Amino acid sequence: MDSNRSRANRIAVERAAGRLAAVDMRARTVLHGLPPPGADGEIRVAAYGSDIRLLPPYTGAVHADSGKLAHPVDHLLVLRYLLCDTPLDADGPPVSFRDLPGGQFYWEPFLSRTVLPLAATIGNRLDSLRERLDGLGAAPFAGGDAGGRVACIGRLGISLAYYAGDDEFPPSAAIFFDVSVRRAFSTDDAAAMAQRLCGILCDPLAR
Repeated sequence: MDSNRSRANRIAVERAAGRLAAVDMRARTVLHGLPPPGADGEIRVAAYGSDIRLLPPYTGAVHADSGKLAHPVDHLLVLRYLLCDTPLDADGPPVSFRDLPGGQFYWEPFLSRTVLPLAATIGNRLDSLRERLDGLGAAPFAGGDAGGRVACIGRLGISLAYYAGDDEFPPSAAIFFDVSVRRAFSTDDAAAMAQRLCGILCDPLAR
């Protein structure tokens, strides 16, 4: 039996896929710099270093390289990314979760689901973190003792600044979103994208 969360996610996927059916997907892929649809309508969108493959009616999503079902959150975020009808290039300085609508109010829950478990898992193993970021194709990011910018969903990225701990302070991290995240995602979606990134960095098999 579906849990309440999985049922809600399935309904959200079905609604987003239904809206996507009315979109000119060839024009949308051009807008977002994606490969054009295949002869069968296939769409591919990169997510955390792996291409996710969707076929009409877009209610299913798999990893193109393995055929493994995509994580339900990634599937929904990819659909909502494709529903965005404005360009999503990183065209300004990154923003904190606090800068998103309602982000200040949900700041503590956001931290508890993202950087706090990441710091608890990684500790001072900076080489391990760098290796995991490299596995996600991270680009350099100037901040912290280690970090990088990961393209999470299509062109939308998250920049991570990670700080090693010492005798006085435990390890910590800060997350910054591409400013264009506001065009495609709600604050809840942005939080889910960050939670997925931190979850994958904690356990690369979670992808």
